[in-house]
Amino acid sequence: MLRCALTIAAGLITTTAQAGACPERLRIAFPDASAEPFVRGQGDDFAKPPGLLIDWVRAALRETGCLERAELLRLPARRVRVMIEAGQLDLVAGVGEGGPIAALLALPPHVGPRHDFDQSLGHVEYAFYARRGSPIGWDGSQLSALPPEARIGVTAGSRAEVLAQERGWPADLAPSHESALLKLLAGRTPLLLVHGYYLDERLRHDPVLARQIVKLSPAVERRRLHVGALPAFARAENGFVTRLWRELCKQSAAARADGACRLAP
Repeated sequence: MLRCALTIAAGLITTTAQAGACPERLRIAFPDASAEPFVRGQGDDFAKPPGLLIDWVRAALRETGCLERAELLRLPARRVRVMIEAGQLDLVAGVGEGGPIAALLALPPHVGPRHDFDQSLGHVEYAFYARRGSPIGWDGSQLSALPPEARIGVTAGSRAEVLAQERGWPADLAPSHESALLKLLAGRTPLLLVHGYYLDERLRHDPVLARQIVKLSPAVERRRLHVGALPAFARAENGFVTRLWRELCKQSAAARADGACRLAP
């Protein structure tokens, strides 16, 4: 009985220690748009299955002992930005390095003497999509046969908008990926610039859409994918954030042979 009581007490101490290491508040934002296979489905609710990114975050939180503290939300990009600026979020999942949202967050650092260890969760490609039969061409550096008055469809507040600005491409800003796609389908824009996770799986599994839309190669840009932390949160909860990033990296490495995670020994 004494041994049993000591075992229970040790378990309670461990649980208390884990709970004490967790942040008081833990609000995590995910995209509200589909980004297969990382985030499945559209809108506020999480699909079943929800997608790799949600699975990895939940598993990493479970390993840190903080899953019960977490509030997971699906939000549009514009609302994420507003909530970041208001300090109403702690972590943002599915952040493409170099984008306007990433600029507001702390991301996992590259470590090692040559920065060769990488805690990112994958790579995201930004590419052009056009209506099938379009004469517009893309060779990786220049667009051809693009009408002089044409504007490229992008989602406002996204890395695609930044890319268009950097390359000097006139942009038509849409409030969401879906509305940007609808403009392309309706002929209101000749090209859509968006990350491949939004459209590639749909084109593979939706024959109707695949007859209308084609992806132009090569990709415009390839960036790392992260779960970012608000800088103030990362400073205040440095130990937790460091553990979480490492656990997320391990989860992604175990699930995908083509992932980006390379942990230092």
